[in-house]
Amino acid sequence: MDRTLKVYTKTDHLFVEITFNYDRERQAGAHYILYRRLYNDDEEDENKAVYPLDERDLYVTFRQFDSIEQVKAHDIELVKKEFGRDMPDPANTYKYIYDQAPVYLRYIAGSDRHFVGIVNIIFSFIDNTKEVKFLSSTNPRFDHDLTSDSLESNLSCILRIPVYTDRDISQIHSSDLKRLPPWY
Repeated sequence: MDRTLKVYTKTDHLFVEITFNYDRERQAGAHYILYRRLYNDDEEDENKAVYPLDERDLYVTFRQFDSIEQVKAHDIELVKKEFGRDMPDPANTYKYIYDQAPVYLRYIAGSDRHFVGIVNIIFSFIDNTKEVKFLSSTNPRFDHDLTSDSLESNLSCILRIPVYTDRDISQIHSSDLKRLPPWY
Protein backbone atom coordinates (compact mmCIF):
# COMPACT_ATOMS: atom_id res chain seq x y z
CA MET A 1 0.00 0.00 0.00
CA ASP A 2 3.04 2.26 0.04
CA ARG A 3 2.59 4.68 -2.84
CA THR A 4 3.20 8.17 -4.18
CA LEU A 5 0.30 10.16 -5.61
CA LYS A 6 0.85 13.24 -7.75
CA VAL A 7 -2.09 15.54 -8.37
CA TYR A 8 -1.99 17.89 -11.37
CA THR A 9 -4.21 20.87 -12.15
CA LYS A 10 -6.15 21.08 -15.43
CA THR A 11 -3.25 23.17 -16.80
CA ASP A 12 -0.85 20.27 -16.00
CA HIS A 13 0.90 22.03 -13.12
CA LEU A 14 1.85 19.83 -10.16
CA PHE A 15 -0.53 20.68 -7.31
CA VAL A 16 0.41 18.25 -4.52
CA GLU A 17 2.57 15.17 -4.08
CA ILE A 18 1.66 12.72 -1.30
CA THR A 19 3.81 9.77 -0.24
CA PHE A 20 2.00 7.16 1.86
CA ASN A 21 4.00 4.94 4.24
CA TYR A 22 2.93 1.87 6.18
CA ASP A 23 6.10 1.25 8.22
CA ARG A 24 4.45 0.45 11.54
CA GLU A 25 1.93 -2.23 12.37
CA ARG A 26 -1.66 -1.08 11.81
CA GLN A 27 -0.48 2.53 11.36
CA ALA A 28 -0.36 4.71 8.28
CA GLY A 29 1.45 7.93 7.64
CA ALA A 30 1.86 10.32 4.77
CA HIS A 31 4.09 13.18 3.79
CA TYR A 32 2.95 15.85 1.37
CA ILE A 33 4.42 18.74 -0.58
CA LEU A 34 1.95 21.37 -1.75
CA TYR A 35 3.03 23.35 -4.83
CA ARG A 36 2.10 26.69 -6.40
CA ARG A 37 2.53 27.95 -9.95
CA LEU A 38 5.53 30.11 -10.62
CA TYR A 39 3.69 32.33 -13.10
CA ASN A 40 0.22 33.90 -13.01
CA ASP A 41 -2.62 32.73 -15.23
CA ASP A 42 -2.02 35.69 -17.56
CA GLU A 43 1.55 34.67 -18.38
CA GLU A 44 2.72 31.92 -20.68
CA ASP A 45 4.00 28.94 -18.73
CA GLU A 46 5.21 26.30 -21.18
CA ASN A 47 7.51 24.55 -18.73
CA LYS A 48 4.80 24.15 -16.02
CA ALA A 49 7.07 25.62 -13.34
CA VAL A 50 5.98 25.24 -9.71
CA TYR A 51 7.58 25.89 -6.34
CA PRO A 52 7.02 24.11 -3.01
CA LEU A 53 4.64 26.12 -0.84
CA ASP A 54 4.15 23.79 2.13
CA GLU A 55 5.67 20.49 3.26
CA ARG A 56 4.34 18.48 6.20
CA ASP A 57 3.44 15.10 7.56
CA LEU A 58 -0.16 14.03 7.24
CA TYR A 59 -1.72 11.52 9.61
CA VAL A 60 -4.13 9.14 7.95
CA THR A 61 -6.21 6.35 9.41
CA PHE A 62 -4.95 2.83 8.72
CA ARG A 63 -7.24 0.88 6.46
CA GLN A 64 -6.75 -2.42 4.64
CA PHE A 65 -7.94 -2.19 1.03
CA ASP A 66 -9.29 -4.95 -1.20
CA SER A 67 -8.41 -3.42 -4.57
CA ILE A 68 -6.38 -0.67 -6.17
CA GLU A 69 -9.63 1.03 -7.19
CA GLN A 70 -10.56 1.37 -3.49
CA VAL A 71 -7.16 2.92 -2.81
CA LYS A 72 -7.63 5.40 -5.66
CA ALA A 73 -11.10 6.40 -4.41
CA HIS A 74 -9.73 6.81 -0.87
CA ASP A 75 -6.87 8.99 -2.07
CA ILE A 76 -9.15 11.25 -4.13
CA GLU A 77 -11.40 11.80 -1.11
CA LEU A 78 -8.37 12.49 1.07
CA VAL A 79 -7.08 15.11 -1.37
CA LYS A 80 -10.51 16.78 -1.49
CA LYS A 81 -10.75 16.79 2.30
CA GLU A 82 -7.21 17.97 3.08
CA PHE A 83 -6.49 20.27 0.14
CA GLY A 84 -9.94 21.24 -1.14
CA ARG A 85 -9.66 24.76 0.27
CA ASP A 86 -6.45 25.27 -1.74
CA MET A 87 -7.87 23.98 -5.03
CA PRO A 88 -8.65 26.87 -7.37
CA ASP A 89 -10.61 24.61 -9.75
CA PRO A 90 -13.26 21.93 -9.11
CA ALA A 91 -11.73 18.72 -7.78
CA ASN A 92 -12.95 16.60 -10.69
CA THR A 93 -10.79 18.61 -13.15
CA TYR A 94 -7.56 17.46 -11.46
CA LYS A 95 -5.48 14.51 -12.65
CA TYR A 96 -4.52 11.89 -10.05
CA ILE A 97 -1.42 9.99 -11.16
CA TYR A 98 0.62 7.21 -9.54
CA ASP A 99 4.15 6.77 -10.87
CA GLN A 100 4.76 3.63 -12.88
CA ALA A 101 8.48 3.77 -12.27
CA PRO A 102 9.55 1.20 -9.67
CA VAL A 103 10.60 2.48 -6.26
CA TYR A 104 13.60 0.91 -4.55
CA LEU A 105 13.57 0.87 -0.75
CA ARG A 106 16.13 -0.51 1.64
CA TYR A 107 15.59 -1.32 5.30
CA ILE A 108 18.33 -2.13 7.76
CA ALA A 109 17.07 -4.80 10.15
CA GLY A 110 18.61 -5.07 13.58
CA SER A 111 19.18 -3.38 16.88
CA ASP A 112 22.27 -1.87 18.47
CA ARG A 113 23.29 -5.27 19.80
CA HIS A 114 22.34 -7.56 16.93
CA PHE A 115 22.38 -6.88 13.17
CA VAL A 116 19.94 -9.20 11.36
CA GLY A 117 20.35 -8.19 7.71
CA ILE A 118 19.19 -5.91 4.92
CA VAL A 119 15.79 -5.93 3.24
CA ASN A 120 15.54 -4.64 -0.33
CA ILE A 121 12.08 -3.89 -1.72
CA ILE A 122 11.25 -3.04 -5.32
CA PHE A 123 7.64 -2.07 -5.94
CA SER A 124 5.35 -0.34 -8.38
CA PHE A 125 1.99 0.48 -6.86
CA ILE A 126 0.08 1.05 -10.09
CA ASP A 127 1.55 -2.10 -11.72
CA ASN A 128 0.58 -4.07 -8.58
CA THR A 129 4.03 -5.64 -8.11
CA LYS A 130 6.32 -6.00 -5.13
CA GLU A 131 9.55 -7.98 -4.76
CA VAL A 132 11.24 -8.41 -1.39
CA LYS A 133 14.81 -9.67 -0.99
CA PHE A 134 16.28 -10.32 2.45
CA LEU A 135 20.06 -10.52 2.76
CA SER A 136 20.98 -12.30 5.98
CA SER A 137 23.89 -11.05 8.04
CA THR A 138 24.87 -14.57 9.11
CA ASN A 139 24.94 -16.72 5.96
CA PRO A 140 23.78 -16.41 2.32
CA ARG A 141 21.80 -19.65 2.62
CA PHE A 142 19.44 -17.79 4.99
CA ASP A 143 18.63 -15.16 2.36
CA HIS A 144 14.95 -15.05 1.49
CA ASP A 145 12.94 -13.77 -1.49
CA LEU A 146 9.22 -13.24 -1.77
CA THR A 147 6.77 -11.50 -4.06
CA SER A 148 3.48 -9.84 -3.31
CA ASP A 149 1.04 -7.31 -4.67
CA SER A 150 0.71 -3.60 -3.95
CA LEU A 151 -2.10 -4.08 -1.44
CA GLU A 152 0.23 -5.69 1.09
CA SER A 153 2.33 -3.22 3.04
CA ASN A 154 6.11 -3.39 3.05
CA LEU A 155 6.04 -4.10 6.77
CA SER A 156 3.72 -7.09 6.48
CA CYS A 157 6.03 -8.55 3.81
CA ILE A 158 9.04 -8.01 6.06
CA LEU A 159 7.30 -9.68 9.01
CA ARG A 160 6.85 -12.84 6.88
CA ILE A 161 10.61 -13.26 6.46
CA PRO A 162 12.06 -16.10 8.57
CA VAL A 163 15.25 -15.21 10.46
CA TYR A 164 17.54 -18.09 11.44
CA THR A 165 19.69 -17.65 14.57
CA ASP A 166 21.27 -20.41 16.64
CA ARG A 167 18.87 -23.09 15.33
CA ASP A 168 15.88 -20.91 16.13
CA ILE A 169 13.52 -19.39 13.63
CA SER A 170 12.17 -15.94 14.48
CA GLN A 171 10.99 -12.87 12.63
CA ILE A 172 12.14 -9.30 12.22
CA HIS A 173 10.55 -6.89 14.68
CA SER A 174 9.14 -3.63 13.32
CA SER A 175 10.99 -1.65 16.00
CA ASP A 176 14.30 -3.00 14.65
CA LEU A 177 13.79 -1.58 11.15
CA LYS A 178 15.45 1.55 9.86
CA ARG A 179 14.19 2.77 6.50
CA LEU A 180 16.68 4.44 4.19
CA PRO A 181 15.60 7.15 1.70
CA PRO A 182 13.92 5.81 -1.47
CA TRP A 183 15.65 5.55 -4.81
CA TYR A 184 13.57 6.12 -7.96
